[in-house]
Amino acid sequence: MIKKFTYMEPADNCGVWWVSVFHLYYGFNRKTAYTGNFVKVSVKRTKPDNWLKKKAKVKGIVIRTKKEFVKNDGSWIKFFENSVVLLKKRLNTQGRILEGPINNCVKRRKFRNAFPGAM
Repeated sequence: MIKKFTYMEPADNCGVWWVSVFHLYYGFNRKTAYTGNFVKVSVKRTKPDNWLKKKAKVKGIVIRTKKEFVKNDGSWIKFFENSVVLLKKRLNTQGRILEGPINNCVKRRKFRNAFPGAM
């Protein structure tokens, strides 16, 4: 469950350490975002000499949340941290290597093919 002003870690090797959510897509009064939802984030902390600078505003997709995700069969999955993958236009990812697991509902998205090791 991601709200505005939530700090998250990117899950790819884009050179960013921390981002902050400032907009949730899909709805005028949307309060929370879950796994698989798109968010607009602001870069807060980056590696030195990174091409993606601080205060940059980029689109991202949430792939891991601390709040448990309940499946249709009654089982649930929960992660230790909130993570996002930063995107360019049309679901092209900023980084090329995905770190850590991702949920099945996100695996069905088209951007999964951008990561060679993500199954």
